[in-house]
Amino acid sequence: MKIIFSNQNLKNLNIGLFGGSFNPVHKGHFHLSNIAIKTLKLKQIWWLVSTQNPLKKNIQEKTVMRRLKEIKDKNKNYKVIPMALEFNLKTKYSYDTIKILKKRFPEVNFFWIIGADNLLIMHKWYNWKKLFYMCPIVVFDRPNYFYKSISSKAAKYFSKNRMPVKHLNSKNKVPLPKWSYVKNKLDYNASSLIRKNVN
Repeated sequence: MKIIFSNQNLKNLNIGLFGGSFNPVHKGHFHLSNIAIKTLKLKQIWWLVSTQNPLKKNIQEKTVMRRLKEIKDKNKNYKVIPMALEFNLKTKYSYDTIKILKKRFPEVNFFWIIGADNLLIMHKWYNWKKLFYMCPIVVFDRPNYFYKSISSKAAKYFSKNRMPVKHLNSKNKVPLPKWSYVKNKLDYNASSLIRKNVN
């Protein structure tokens, strides 16, 4: 299913947003995406291949387009849509990218997908509090990360807004912010790859 940038074609669909440098892309990224698709009943999951993680000091070794090609070569799931939106939009922060997407696709049900390791450092992100008001945030578990991530600054600040993942859909009348922590049985090796690369 190719993405057509028309809100009419995507109207009322569940779309996951999964950002990262994907440098390198590995089976852990695809594993998490597959779980997200099943858990959230996603029509698509957009991989937002970043130009540079603002929290990383090292310069990316590969260009965005080269990483994008590597992802496409390894991708076997038609619901996984890799794109270089940040490169095209000239944005580097998740908040700015999502803000543009929300304006462009006001009738799409977006879900921001992150790993537990990112929840741990989310308070360092640009406009992190406002990010919780952009769309539901879904945090996926990592080995040995549950207790420390759930005790993080961001998790504590929005502790009253945490709810079961089934209540995150648009039909639920609970307004934003709302987020969920998914403790799925992740493949340990795949999850470890994500944690080590922190992409």
